[in-house]
Amino acid sequence: MKEKWEEFRGTLTEIVMMSKKEFLLTAAVCVLGGMVFGMLISPRKSTTIGSNNGNSSGNGNRENGISDKNDGKNAGNGQEKLADWQEVEEKELGAEA
Repeated sequence: MKEKWEEFRGTLTEIVMMSKKEFLLTAAVCVLGGMVFGMLISPRKSTTIGSNNGNSSGNGNRENGISDKNDGKNAGNGQEKLADWQEVEEKELGAEA
């Protein structure tokens, strides 16, 4: 094994010509391979691209009291189901006392 290593080490001193295209492709493969390797060994495995701001707002979101345009019973501006936070705080403070 040591003999093969010495033989391989002897070939490393040779000068080899490489075209610009080969050099560019080699560099691109190394960069992309490094990115993939880094993603695979990173401790963070789940990634969210974007902040998801606004994904749960708008028409059709019944959880926030905003209804579809076709829904007749909650066709207002969505304020019917929203809580008045001052009333909620008063109820909580009254329940604690």
